[in-house]
Amino acid sequence: MVLKMYLEWISTWNLSLVVSVLEGIYGIDSLVLSVNFSRGCQRNGLFIMLVFFVWGHFLRFSCYYIGGYEQGNGTFIQVALFCMLIPLKWVVFMIYFHDCKERYLEKKTDEELGKDVRVPQK
Repeated sequence: MVLKMYLEWISTWNLSLVVSVLEGIYGIDSLVLSVNFSRGCQRNGLFIMLVFFVWGHFLRFSCYYIGGYEQGNGTFIQVALFCMLIPLKWVVFMIYFHDCKERYLEKKTDEELGKDVRVPQK
């Protein structure tokens, strides 16, 4: 339960950082906008953060398991993998931002036109 709340908050925080960079909206306004954008797709953000959370902890525990902290090589490898992980996380959050923004604007357009916002089931 606490992990779920933590991952949702971190997802919202990361999305607000992407909003700040891409939209030029800063501070509490970017947090509010990221909450509004992610309103329909919190589960996607939770899943993204869960993947990165598990991946990060796997890297830490694997380095600890092989004794990388006692040697310089394991720490170097772990830092190199984290340097690849962080830009990948930001690219994924940029894609997540565009998906959430598209859903938000589509829902807003449908509400303004008075159409039903439900997606027909196949």
